[in-house]
Amino acid sequence: MRGRLRYLLVLVTMAICVAVTLRLFDWHAVAQAISRMRFSLLLAGALPLLFAIFSLRGLRWLVVLGIRSNQGRFWQSFCANGAAAGLATLTPFQFGEIIKIRLIPDYHGSAWRLGVSGFFVERVLDLSGVFGMGLCGLATHFGLAWLAPAALLLPLLTGVLLGQLAPNLYRLSPRLQPYAEALRHKQRIIQASLLTIMIWTLYASLWWVVILAIHVRLDFSQVCILLGGVMLAVVASMAPGGIGVAELGSRGIMLWLGASTADAEAIAIALRMLTPLIAMAGLVCLFVLHRQRNR
Repeated sequence: MRGRLRYLLVLVTMAICVAVTLRLFDWHAVAQAISRMRFSLLLAGALPLLFAIFSLRGLRWLVVLGIRSNQGRFWQSFCANGAAAGLATLTPFQFGEIIKIRLIPDYHGSAWRLGVSGFFVERVLDLSGVFGMGLCGLATHFGLAWLAPAALLLPLLTGVLLGQLAPNLYRLSPRLQPYAEALRHKQRIIQASLLTIMIWTLYASLWWVVILAIHVRLDFSQVCILLGGVMLAVVASMAPGGIGVAELGSRGIMLWLGASTADAEAIAIALRMLTPLIAMAGLVCLFVLHRQRNR
């Protein structure tokens, strides 16, 4: 019953946000801004950044699982993480990421339990990465530039804290022990946290390219605030793909940063265009992985 109420609440929240977005936005002005968008800049900047993001995500997945990387395993992990990222843009709470557990290189009987523990580590590090990006932007915005680099290193601090859990894992019940395997390896977690910092820096660069493509200029701190705020709102809402929530969040944050209403709404819709782009890239990765496995 509680589960149904939760899903109903998510659907109602999403419906309200979509209705408000449709009513609030000046769609004529948004259409004009999108028509002037430099799609050549968008593709030239976004595609290499997505390739780099998928590569680092693939490498991080191998590191967390403790799988030695070679060309074949890296390519398989790259495609699996690309497919997971594409599916995550369409699912609530980015649960589409779970697909990569089934696509673990050298999949074996206990891989599911190892994958679940690795997935948990990645989710915690990603959440700290989002917080870190937002705090970095806020620190710079409020004149605390000295604090910004420390905020970016928040995933590293989180990784250190996760590593401290290892000595206490024996207290878990025997049934849960296999699902905590990834938490036993401090060095892997630290390496994954460093890769997480790089991944979210690339995501900020991706958003910056999209914003530049619609002729709006923001500095890095503003992009960090936008990225952190919107992603946290999307995760908290659990709306599939953050539909409605992301648009209202982007608009509100940009207005708070002093942007015009037209620029704020254009940025919100331009960033939404990343959803089909990432989803299509993920679909290509899934197709390539399927063909590779059927050889």
